Amino acid sequence: MQTRDALELAVELVTSGGQVAADRQDAVVELAKPGSETLTGAAVTDVDLAVERAVDEALAVRCPDDGLVGEEYADRSGTSGRTWWVDPVDGTLNYARRLGVWSVVLSAWQGDDPELVAVWSGGRVWTATRGGGAFRDGVRLELPAEPEAGGIVSSSAGLAGAVQRAGWLARIVDSSAAQVCQVADGRAVGSVRSRGNRRDLHGPALLVSEAGGVVTDTSGDPWDASSAGLVMGRSGAHAGLLALL
Repeated sequence: MQTRDALELAVELVTSGGQVAADRQDAVVELAKPGSETLTGAAVTDVDLAVERAVDEALAVRCPDDGLVGEEYADRSGTSGRTWWVDPVDGTLNYARRLGVWSVVLSAWQGDDPELVAVWSGGRVWTATRGGGAFRDGVRLELPAEPEAGGIVSSSAGLAGAVQRAGWLARIVDSSAAQVCQVADGRAVGSVRSRGNRRDLHGPALLVSEAGGVVTDTSGDPWDASSAGLVMGRSGAHAGLLALL
């Protein structure tokens, strides 16, 4: 399957997953993940499982040679060179307890290099392909270079003070993918994360780089799937974001 067709499939799957999750939110059942003694320690819901299962089944039929890694259970290798990563509900506690934003994320990788990503959040879809640009609901995203004094920077709670002292407004990370989308479409200046993974951070980071922003690892070096954390934002803000660490 070519990248363009794979992206169309990704959009279809995150859109259907997002709609299912939204329709079932009022009756969602919160569960504890295996090995967790409390619900809030490692939340998962019946909807997380259902959305991931739907993605798994669709990819097995339409991309049988591709691999898949999921947040909840999916873990199968492929022979095509492409591996999909799915986060069925990123921001599960937000979703389960109606605390804030959440999203459905699906990305595809060739080795450690991101090929494409699609994120559904709040009824909108963000997409990007490597070298093909970033889009929100089909409209191309192009970030300005200016850092926007006083703008929003998402980070861990431990960095909130440093963000404030640097003159930005700190926003604590809840749904990683949704907040990367906010950087990609210009609503936020940047994001500083000391850790993350392909499912909810590294895949969506392709949106920022394809929108004209700068994405690096936490040392300022080029990033890939093996990077522990990421620093991303408008080009004119990136040095200041990196300095927060």
